[in-house]
Amino acid sequence: MHEILSRAQETLDRAKAKRPGSFFAYQPSIEREAQRRENVRSTEEIVTALNERRILLAYEPVVDTQTRETAFYECLMRIQRADGTIVPASAVIPVAEQLGLVRLLDHRVFELTVQELAANPALRLSFNVSPASTIDPDWWVRLGSLLRAHPDVAPRMTVEITEMAAIHDIDDTRGFVTRVKDAGCRIAIDDFGAGYTSFRNLRKLGVDIVKIDGSFVQNLTRSEDDRTFVRTLVDLGRRLGLETIAEWVQDEQSASILSAWGCHYLQGALIGKAHIERPWVTALPQDSARAATA
Repeated sequence: MHEILSRAQETLDRAKAKRPGSFFAYQPSIEREAQRRENVRSTEEIVTALNERRILLAYEPVVDTQTRETAFYECLMRIQRADGTIVPASAVIPVAEQLGLVRLLDHRVFELTVQELAANPALRLSFNVSPASTIDPDWWVRLGSLLRAHPDVAPRMTVEITEMAAIHDIDDTRGFVTRVKDAGCRIAIDDFGAGYTSFRNLRKLGVDIVKIDGSFVQNLTRSEDDRTFVRTLVDLGRRLGLETIAEWVQDEQSASILSAWGCHYLQGALIGKAHIERPWVTALPQDSARAATA
């Protein structure tokens, strides 16, 4: 029965894509059947990983441009398969979005982030939220309940949304930003520059931090166009009172350029890759103290 309904839904979706009044008869396809089986397998893998608590966080450092001291860590989702191998978010999120499972993953990432913050009072973390969760009532309920249970966590937590999600509906995103900030958290717009959001919309959103898309930063030393674009974003952020983070910083020359321009924070291979091991556990006491005041 499940297979019949799945094929009926697939045929209905294809019929809707045609002009009004059209019809479409189901036709077997080796490619579609292979994709359907892969979707079933992926669904089972994600749901099982959630049930067995095999959703993990990897922590990528974000440092102060001038001092190179850790300001906070970005939490990146990982799935640990039953055989122990680790799967990055890039291999999971697109499939989870397609299958309607991304909100479940967002819930778990948020829970794990709060757990870490509650257990480490000097720690600051950020985490990503998918577009589906920004309009999910259950996500807001969970946010409120966890922050009420751990009231000291919110000021040390930054919620990240992508620029592409933000520009999909500026007014809805503005409402999301307001609610997150009212809860006491900070908010960052990730991958900024990829969607060419207008400067007026950036100001309208009311975010705290702008993360400059790494595709522009990685070629900073080789591309005059990218240098002009990134410097414009850094200057804009300063004028609007926003903090700026350069992603995908690969080398010292790029870091020096960004420092001279006044970019607040750096993130990327030069600074450190994401690790499942908690960096602050092995950090020296003075490093922990610096991170607490960053």
